[in-house]
Amino acid sequence: MGPLIGLAILVGCHTPRQSERPRTGSHRVLASEDGPPIVPPGVVLMSPADLVDGLRKPQHVLALSSGGLYGAYSAGVLDGWTRAGTRPEFDVVTGTSTGALIAPFAFLGSEYDAQAMKLYTGVRTQDIFRVRAWVTIPFRDALATSLPLQKLIDSQITQELLERIAEEHRKGRRLYVGTTDLRTRRAVIWDMGAIACRPCPEGCMLFRDVLLASSSIPGVLPPVPFRIAIDGHRETEYHVDGGITAPLFMPPGVFESAGAGAGAGADPMLTKANFYAIVSGKLYPDEGIVRRRILPVLSASTGAVLFAHCRAELANTYWQSQLAGMRYHMVALRQDTDIQVNTAVSFDREIMMKLYREGLNDGQSGPNWKYIPPALSPCDGNYARGGLRLRTMPPVPVPVP
Repeated sequence: MGPLIGLAILVGCHTPRQSERPRTGSHRVLASEDGPPIVPPGVVLMSPADLVDGLRKPQHVLALSSGGLYGAYSAGVLDGWTRAGTRPEFDVVTGTSTGALIAPFAFLGSEYDAQAMKLYTGVRTQDIFRVRAWVTIPFRDALATSLPLQKLIDSQITQELLERIAEEHRKGRRLYVGTTDLRTRRAVIWDMGAIACRPCPEGCMLFRDVLLASSSIPGVLPPVPFRIAIDGHRETEYHVDGGITAPLFMPPGVFESAGAGAGAGADPMLTKANFYAIVSGKLYPDEGIVRRRILPVLSASTGAVLFAHCRAELANTYWQSQLAGMRYHMVALRQDTDIQVNTAVSFDREIMMKLYREGLNDGQSGPNWKYIPPALSPCDGNYARGGLRLRTMPPVPVPVP
């Protein structure tokens, strides 16, 4: 099961639609179909518009993808970007899965680069999870316990850090994290700045639980429970890895806010707004021989779906940014990078350090942005055939605007 589980958290990207539920806390979003919103005691009402209420006009927005240990690459890109001297202050930062763990540091700025580096180059597998006794696994909800990851998050997300996030939230900046609700099988967006504004211990615990849920790989780590209130009645939701439904996202309201007043398809050079996506991993799976056995075939097929989903959603955010008049930037691990990873849940320090250095180099190179998504690029891997006698096509250079 190792390779299959690992592929389940490889990079993929998804932009939540208006129907997906935003939250400021552990409460369901409710609205009346026949009139004004119904406000049961203890329920926080939010709409997509509420999610960006108070957001200052976005000039620089950043989306961080899922990807397990490949998050070391994203952390490296941010560090290299800082060293290049071109990294801006982000008005909006989103993250999911491993991207959710990096997002608070990226949101607060370059002074937290060293902390992000330590997080992604100093941990081991035992710092993330501990496998349960095999005889108990058939009766459990996961192969391992997430107690080590919970302790790691608690050590990183201090009250001082949350107070700084709350301060930036009041200035109109926004930090969002995505999880997956198992009951509805849909993405949930959490307004982490609003949560940070809540007093501790409630706000601190909820903030950390959301990060834990967004990083809880289904089957490997147990779902994280959230007690919510609906019409005065309490029930429990179970949330897992946000990368399952939203491996990379930006709330549509952010694009709308960035393009407000500019008109559809406005010139990005006039609006001067920028969308940045950092993909934790490659855009295409590495080629390899697949044994004709159930698990290898399922692993290869799952990987193909997730990588294709990533490329499609990068194209989706590209078109949304174009409609909003935003300049599009995307960076991912180079396809020819030689990284041997057995599974994305094997946290090898040497591999993560190599990934970090790759990201550092790409970040210092400008960063090494691509300005169109892979699905719009020539020779993106969608091969057309008219027979069985094939020849290799020469690479076609990709134009840079």
